[in-house]
Amino acid sequence: MMLQKETKTDDTEAFCLVLGGGGAKGVYHIGVWRALKKLGIHVDCFIGTSIGAVIAAFLAQGSDEILEQIGHIISLDNILDLPEDFIKNGELKFNLQSLRSLPDFFISVINNRGLDTKPFRQLIESNLDEKALRNSGKDFGVVTINVSDLKHQEVFIEDMEQGSVVDYLLASSAFPGFKNPKIEGKSFIDGGIYDNIPYAMARKRGYRRIIVSDLSGMGRTRKPDIAGCITVYIKNSIDMGWVLDLNRNFLDSFMLLGYLDTLRTFGHLAGYSYFIEFDTNAEKNFAPKISIPFSQSPKYMCYDRRKLLIALECAASVLNVERIRTYTYAELRTAIAEHRYEVENKIAAATASSRKGIMNLAKVVSEAVATRQFTECPYYYYCLVNKLFPKSTARILKNTLVRIFPELPVGAAFIEGMESDSLNF
Repeated sequence: MMLQKETKTDDTEAFCLVLGGGGAKGVYHIGVWRALKKLGIHVDCFIGTSIGAVIAAFLAQGSDEILEQIGHIISLDNILDLPEDFIKNGELKFNLQSLRSLPDFFISVINNRGLDTKPFRQLIESNLDEKALRNSGKDFGVVTINVSDLKHQEVFIEDMEQGSVVDYLLASSAFPGFKNPKIEGKSFIDGGIYDNIPYAMARKRGYRRIIVSDLSGMGRTRKPDIAGCITVYIKNSIDMGWVLDLNRNFLDSFMLLGYLDTLRTFGHLAGYSYFIEFDTNAEKNFAPKISIPFSQSPKYMCYDRRKLLIALECAASVLNVERIRTYTYAELRTAIAEHRYEVENKIAAATASSRKGIMNLAKVVSEAVATRQFTECPYYYYCLVNKLFPKSTARILKNTLVRIFPELPVGAAFIEGMESDSLNF
């Protein structure tokens, strides 16, 4: 839902924060929490599944600074016990040597009944203080599945035996293929298989003010019953990475995305695909001298009266301008101009060819549109369609592009208006 004004919250009553599972994507929760702290949102309960359970424990303990440090250094070798020749710079690597080691590695995995997560246990044990967690005054719970008894378990801190908190964290985050943790002789697996976003657990506990952080992780996501509740639902606005993607650039970007998504959800940033600072003066002074077809705006923008915001978003989107950062209106306009210049140079280089080269380029463009496999930004193909094909064919291809990228009509008009310097704000 679009928010045009800042969401006001009642500071006299705290929220319950529900953290979903999603492996390495859990760094998103760290960004969410950083934003909640900035906004002064009070949280008294932390409930999580899988990696969400681990992060919930650190937040309940009050160790968010330690958690941020872990988020900036986490790598595959402090999650799984793998042979040295399988890892490079904290990520999986495969070469001739590692391939030779695969048979022995598979035998060890079979003998251990799963991948060994001893490094992950050591990482948690060395940073989590169970006594501090229990004395924090914060409520804390996790979801896991007891495979020995064939039932799920929703466990709060008071139900965990002394010294067993780390065991429950590993039990909740035992991703399929990992060695099953044991508690009192019983085996457990990842709670996300039962409920990857334990909203219902928060409701059963009696909470009626709930913030959800959803990573789009693997697992079962149950439809939340929000009747009678104040629920703020934060979900990653960009799909990126997978549960064991530990590329440093991805982790840092996804953590920042959690921060920005949260600020936008609470109405402190504008935008749909982008994160834009509010600028009522720019909107008021926007007076384009060219016709921009706002009637053809994407459906998700159709009720928005902020014409300049719509134009900037559409133009940035069809030029693939970087999304995971904040922009002022002027900064986004500058980024659009820079990307337009780059696209125009690419088009000039691509079309400065022989007749045979032009024919090959036309084939590449038509195949990209037909298969929806694009290696360049949408505006690049939109411009080439006009240059390479007769009007009848170009019309068909452009209509197809617009169906795929509904931001094109408004975005292209805005970009072309910039070229003629006929846009004022």
